[in-house]
Amino acid sequence: MTAPATQSDEDFRLRVARNPILLCAHHALMMSLFPMAVITLFQQDHLGLTMAEIMLVQAAFAAGLAIFEFPSGYLADRIGYRKTVILASALSILAWGLYCFAIGFWSVLAAEVAMGFALSLVSGTTSAMLYESLSNLDRENEFTKWFGRARFFGQFSEGSAALAAGLLFAVSVRLPFQMMVGVWILNLGIALFLTEPRFARHGVDQPLQHIRKLVEFVARESPRLRSIFAVATVLGLSSFVPVWLITLYARDAGVPVAWLGPIWAAANYCVAFGSIVSDRIGRAIGLVAVCFLCAGLLTLGYVGMGLTHAWWGFVFYFAFNLSRGLSGPLIAHAEQEEIPSGDRASLVSLRSLLFRASFIMIGPLVGTLIDTHGQHPVLLGLGFVMGVSALFACALLAKTDSERPPSQTA
Repeated sequence: MTAPATQSDEDFRLRVARNPILLCAHHALMMSLFPMAVITLFQQDHLGLTMAEIMLVQAAFAAGLAIFEFPSGYLADRIGYRKTVILASALSILAWGLYCFAIGFWSVLAAEVAMGFALSLVSGTTSAMLYESLSNLDRENEFTKWFGRARFFGQFSEGSAALAAGLLFAVSVRLPFQMMVGVWILNLGIALFLTEPRFARHGVDQPLQHIRKLVEFVARESPRLRSIFAVATVLGLSSFVPVWLITLYARDAGVPVAWLGPIWAAANYCVAFGSIVSDRIGRAIGLVAVCFLCAGLLTLGYVGMGLTHAWWGFVFYFAFNLSRGLSGPLIAHAEQEEIPSGDRASLVSLRSLLFRASFIMIGPLVGTLIDTHGQHPVLLGLGFVMGVSALFACALLAKTDSERPPSQTA
């Protein structure tokens, strides 16, 4: 005789049902990045870093993420997602605290590496927790919608923080960084209220052998997941590089410094808009068509910024942001559908590792080329390289899509 659902089971479902909302709140606070609109100016004008050093610092941040990316995701699948988010929140408080006292290149480098370590713990963990929470509630089909909501609130928060960045920066150049310490204290409180979802935890006696099997799963056994990783990496990298160029690009074009915060805010609102409509557009035209559309938007952004020398050239930057918003939730859902339970954080972190490693390779090179040749020719060159790479990755995804059974094709 089947036992009826107990009160404890019902209580568990009610607590897990709070997770999507709490994860949206956590992401919104995490993306309230008060320093981002002014961080390049702070590093260059107040700490004396060159553009090459700024890109090197960001490469170091990416390296910190890369070094801990997969181990942290693997750890999350073993010890649980809630504990990992709590640890990430505590480490973020430490990382931003270090930034508050930065005085030059090496102190900024230390803060960025610490931040990379902290954020690596969140990287694949929150999306895995969201998917497993919805799975516990038999609502996996809502993942794109909830991921899009989290991205919407996150980008809206980042945009709103950018509007305040100029005022905070005017009061004290370190105040935006001090605000981040308070933000992550709040986030630690939210993390404590999360409920660990039930998922297939694997007891691993030989972790190295298990890790090798995970890598082989992507490299040999799942061509669709491999193509999704390729698209996510190329589209993500293509839209990430301009983030570190836009404030200097706009300033050098004659845009008043007071406009930089509103420009940053508008860009993030553009990502938020793309994220909230991503699910609807994906259902209408499919994942592959959205990815090709995003590849076109990225190319438009690079070519437009590269060819335009007028002050309004920054408007092409919004093409990158729309692409990021449209593609992110759909790609995240597609990869979750291909990843087995119990290894979600590990494999999402592996994809993030590919992205970070790619930035480590090209970030400092881009910075050096800009220092020596200027932004416009470098942007045009990036437009060609990134555009071709994005189209190739999208073609790989289209090929795997055509090989799927009709009932599984988006």
